[in-house]
Amino acid sequence: MQSICLLNAFVIRCNETLNNVLSQVFAVFREEIVNINGIQWHYIINNIGELFTLLVLTELLISKCSIQTKWNAFVKAFKSQSSSGKSLDINEDRLNSVNGAIDSITARVMSDDIVQSSLNNLLTLRKKDVPGKVCGTVMAEFTQYIKQALINLEKIIQDKPNSDNMYKCIKINALFVLNCHLFSNNDKKLFKGLSEINAKAHSVYIIGNAIWFPEQFLHRYVPSLSTNSNKLSQTMLKARQAYMNTKKVSLAKDILNLQNICTHWVLTTEDLFSCNNKLSACDMSNHAKTLLDGLEIASNLSHSVLSFINLHLSLGVPLTKTLLMSIFEFIDTLKALRNVVSRNYTQIINSITMIVQHLTFQAASSILDVKKTIIDDKRYANKRLDELTCIVIAEQAIRGAATLERNIATNVALSFIPDTTYLEDSYIKLGMLLEREQILLKFINSIDRYCNCSWMIWHQNIIPLYFQQNFSTQLNALKLKYFLMVIDDCMVLLEETDKCFGKSQSKGFMSNIQNIITEHVLNNMSQSIETNLRLHIHSHLQLDIINPLTFDMIKKSLLLINNFKVNTVYMRVVPAVEHYLSKTYYNLTTVVLSDWKTYGEMRQMAQFKFNLQPIQDDLPTQTLEQGLDVLEIMRNIHIFVSKYQYNLNNQIFIEKSSNNKHLNSINIRHIANSIRTHGTGIMNTTVNFTYQFLKNKFFTFSQFMYDEQIKSRLIKDLRHFRENITGHGNTYPYKNADRFNKGIKVLGLADDGQSYLDLFRDLVTQIGNAMGYVRMIRSGGRHCCADATAFLSSLEPKKIKSLCEENTFAAKTIETAENLDENIEGLISNFILGTEYFKLLVEVFAPVFRNPKNVHLKNFFIIVPPLTLNFVEHMILSKDKMSKKNKVGAGFTDDGFAMGVAYILKLLDQDSNFESLHWFDSIWNHIKDERRMIEDQKNKGSVQLQQALALSEKKLKTLEEEYKLLYYSLTSARIFFR
Repeated sequence: MQSICLLNAFVIRCNETLNNVLSQVFAVFREEIVNINGIQWHYIINNIGELFTLLVLTELLISKCSIQTKWNAFVKAFKSQSSSGKSLDINEDRLNSVNGAIDSITARVMSDDIVQSSLNNLLTLRKKDVPGKVCGTVMAEFTQYIKQALINLEKIIQDKPNSDNMYKCIKINALFVLNCHLFSNNDKKLFKGLSEINAKAHSVYIIGNAIWFPEQFLHRYVPSLSTNSNKLSQTMLKARQAYMNTKKVSLAKDILNLQNICTHWVLTTEDLFSCNNKLSACDMSNHAKTLLDGLEIASNLSHSVLSFINLHLSLGVPLTKTLLMSIFEFIDTLKALRNVVSRNYTQIINSITMIVQHLTFQAASSILDVKKTIIDDKRYANKRLDELTCIVIAEQAIRGAATLERNIATNVALSFIPDTTYLEDSYIKLGMLLEREQILLKFINSIDRYCNCSWMIWHQNIIPLYFQQNFSTQLNALKLKYFLMVIDDCMVLLEETDKCFGKSQSKGFMSNIQNIITEHVLNNMSQSIETNLRLHIHSHLQLDIINPLTFDMIKKSLLLINNFKVNTVYMRVVPAVEHYLSKTYYNLTTVVLSDWKTYGEMRQMAQFKFNLQPIQDDLPTQTLEQGLDVLEIMRNIHIFVSKYQYNLNNQIFIEKSSNNKHLNSINIRHIANSIRTHGTGIMNTTVNFTYQFLKNKFFTFSQFMYDEQIKSRLIKDLRHFRENITGHGNTYPYKNADRFNKGIKVLGLADDGQSYLDLFRDLVTQIGNAMGYVRMIRSGGRHCCADATAFLSSLEPKKIKSLCEENTFAAKTIETAENLDENIEGLISNFILGTEYFKLLVEVFAPVFRNPKNVHLKNFFIIVPPLTLNFVEHMILSKDKMSKKNKVGAGFTDDGFAMGVAYILKLLDQDSNFESLHWFDSIWNHIKDERRMIEDQKNKGSVQLQQALALSEKKLKTLEEEYKLLYYSLTSARIFFR
């Protein structure tokens, strides 16, 4: 009720002031006391327009809300209560006063005729005692002002369509209506000019979701001129639709343009206002221009957003998500401007103070010059005394503090000086100085008004869409703080209204925003981080090739920002993400306890990668992945090395074939679990079993090498290589190896179709698999010891036995402590030193292999090239079977061969002999020659030949890849035996 009474008082005050000002205008023209020739009336007419516009907007806003309906319901209830004779606890006099006040408010404010009532009052005033001649003169001034204003508006609306200029369109329409009613001036030409302006300023945003439409206003108050209202409405509707369509097309371009302008202004502002020194005249000019530019940018941005979004709402046209994202860009830019002003607030205020003082000095100097011209006129005492009085008033008013009242007094005083008195355009310059002074004084308030986004309360349904953006990108994360400033604006307005009306809407709004941020930002961020950690931990399963330059990694921006300030509430990112990860890992581990280790690794990776510390779940752990036991493999090592294939890089054994749907695999983790079960002593036993197995295999190996046909073939190949070494470029010819591979098949085939060379390759592979198993045993032992020693404070712990003896514990306790010390020492020695099993297995067999009795083994290195060729053929065939239905003999890895060759070469001390063959250089030369032959034939021949060549090229590429893999594996395996 207090607000309604204040609104009523405001309307009364506006009407009284308007009547007063117009009474004075009429009096000036009627009494002929003042010489009115050459007087500048535009400032006074402009303020009359301002006053009348306030009444126009008040009526519009009252009509846009539900206050009238609720007021009428209240009045009806009150009248009914008072007329029924029920006690209202007030005496009759007060009741009559209340009824009178209610009737007054209803008539003046709640009857939707504020403007019409004001016009009627002014018309009564004009008819009362204003002669026709005076009316004509005043009307001519009003008409002239409107004509000039239309010309000026046409230019600025086209060039600078911002909030201030659009407000001027309301004012000129209001003045036109006032002119028509006061003086019955139905100038159709003037109305046509106004309609053209209205077509460009077709809708003006006021506040909230209220828009002022010029054709509705004119149709209501000057119906005689807007006779064809339907046609006008259609024209204006088309203008609005055209505006929206044009804006949609150019929105992306407008954003870039405005962002560039805004960025340039921000950098300029930061540069100019970085220091707080005294300013020169040139500096003041730069500062003033920068501040005015900032106001214009903010006003332009505000108008673009508000007119666009409210027009869509008013016309019922839906906004697409893309357009809304563009609007959010505008809002972010608007808040960035306000942020810069806040950051440089003190320096800007100091600059404004200095600039205003300088502008006041300039205006006072200009006024002084006018004063001198009047005084210099000898007849001023008789004819120009009024002018001098006005100048003195203006001079005295401007020399004080630059308040709004002094500015108005100065402008009014200057208006009453004839234009002929001023030198050239000094009056226009004076007006601009005074206007600029007031704009700069209101700079902070104006920026706040333009950048205030509390209007978002009327469009709350678009807020969640902003938070649905991807904030894992750095730019969006940094912009988030600007939108939180928008929420602050909304909260400030809601808190003010809550305080005024005793409501609690701000709490509901705040709760809603917190839920939106939690759901769309914090939860999405948490899910993205969890997905990133999961992919990282399981990256060894990734089949697709990932480009690290394009892979969408989670940025740490939100984690670094951490605190979201939403009004007075802080929402922290890091604790929210930590809570999410802790809860998720706990829940998932309770479902499948065997995954405890995976989630433990993800927990550790979260700390390492994002500096997050999820809570440990403290659930009981279990291991269900022991796989084949070491004891079982040890007892059946001869079966194991023949049934499993070794992968050197990943240190894993994979079963060749199985009757089940799955293939068994053995890796370091399985070995470590077995060693943890049986103890580290099993490692030495396993190596002893491997030694016995190798001894048997080397016997077979020796027999093969002793075979006369094999031995003679090797001697022949070696002699040929040495005799023609220069002719083949110091490389073992590829054709010789191919010939050996094919020639050995003539000696006979086994029952399964394998040649002697296939069997020998298989023998070498089994030896290599055994060595790979020994390597895995050592790695598993180190892995197990590393896990066990993790519980020790250091790798040099104090002796527990000595500590027990110092404290005189019982003999049994001391004996137990001694056993514990021995166990710890064993762990540490196994972890730090380890056992070089490869070295032992080389040292135990090397003397026998290098014995002169085994001279038949000295030519082993010459059989390696045919062996590698045979191995590559075998691997290509195995990999081809992977994609076929019958997968017998299929495989994708068999690095046991490379390990076996490397081991045997070391035992026989033939590494240098093998290197002298330059075998792989020969392979690369052969492939190069074959590729050259294919390229030569590509340019000639039939289609069938081209197809055959394409097939040959594909086979050659596969062959090259397999040789490369073998070369890398063999080179890696030989490192173990250096």
